Amino acid sequence: MESINFNNLQLYVGIDVHKKQWSVSIFTDAAHHRTFSQPPSPTALKTYLDRSFPGAPVKCAYEASKLGYWIYRELTRLGYECLVVNAADIPTSDKESSSKTDPIDSRKIAKSLRAGLLTSIHIPDQTTEGDRQLFRYRKRLLADLTRVKNRIKDKFLCTGTLIPEKFDNSNWSKAFLRWIKDVQLPDPTTRLTVDRLLEQFHFLHKHFLKVSIEVRKLQREARYKKPAKLLRSIPGIGPLTTVELLCEIEDIKRFSSFKKFNGFIGFRPGSHSSGEHDWKGRLSYRRHKALRTSLVECAWSTIQKDPIMSERYNQLTQRLTGKRAIVVIARKLVSRIYTILKNEKPYEIGFVKK
Repeated sequence: MESINFNNLQLYVGIDVHKKQWSVSIFTDAAHHRTFSQPPSPTALKTYLDRSFPGAPVKCAYEASKLGYWIYRELTRLGYECLVVNAADIPTSDKESSSKTDPIDSRKIAKSLRAGLLTSIHIPDQTTEGDRQLFRYRKRLLADLTRVKNRIKDKFLCTGTLIPEKFDNSNWSKAFLRWIKDVQLPDPTTRLTVDRLLEQFHFLHKHFLKVSIEVRKLQREARYKKPAKLLRSIPGIGPLTTVELLCEIEDIKRFSSFKKFNGFIGFRPGSHSSGEHDWKGRLSYRRHKALRTSLVECAWSTIQKDPIMSERYNQLTQRLTGKRAIVVIARKLVSRIYTILKNEKPYEIGFVKK
């Protein structure tokens, strides 16, 4: 029996990925073939496609999610062209918005893929993805540590125990920790609760310091050493922000212009133009939340260390609030980051004026 050749039949596969199962929709240029559920495995998809359409070229797409990029890497290894897309970039009708199910989502992805309307986000290499995970883990540990601190302070509030004014701040010194350990509380059960919370604090703090050391070591890795040195030449950019920038940007050459880099960070204002009216408003909702927050924090340090930035900030505060002015400074900081990484020359105070 002669086998059918599907080499000229392009398949468009939209996948709505989840932990326990995937919803898969398969389209050709002319028709919708099928929508079905399958185990969460690229191999299971390949088995079906090889059986139904042997030899057919395949384009796949799925939404970026907490599942990471292993699906992309596995589908690519199997010989499929694969896109990982931002959910906000998938065209959606009102009907699709009001009736949201996994099969509808997978069909929506497949149809947009077939129409050429999807653009993949940047896929980092596996080493960079691992570095990102380590840095983000440190941030989660810091959040856990803050949570435990707040729980301890809550016990004092609940019992009416006043914290001495010299200790009532974000800096938890050894003297403050001794005070927490020795302070008299109204009942033994509350004392026991505080002691257990204090044990949790010490464990998390020790672990946090250990992970922080590992994060700082990343900037000395061969792949990061040169760009790390360039970034540290900018006043206000510290070692942790340097590592965060290196892990999240990966390669500055993937941005063809400052406008695209700035759009990635998220310091581009939203705009609305209609007829003779052209309105620019708040910063765009599309942003890299962690990087934008970190660079605003760095901007406060920059105006203390860079005379040009300090002068510009003072000028801006003549017509803007301090918070709005610092956002402008942060945007200028993004410009300096892009310039020094692109040109591979360290920042010189008083010379780079972008």
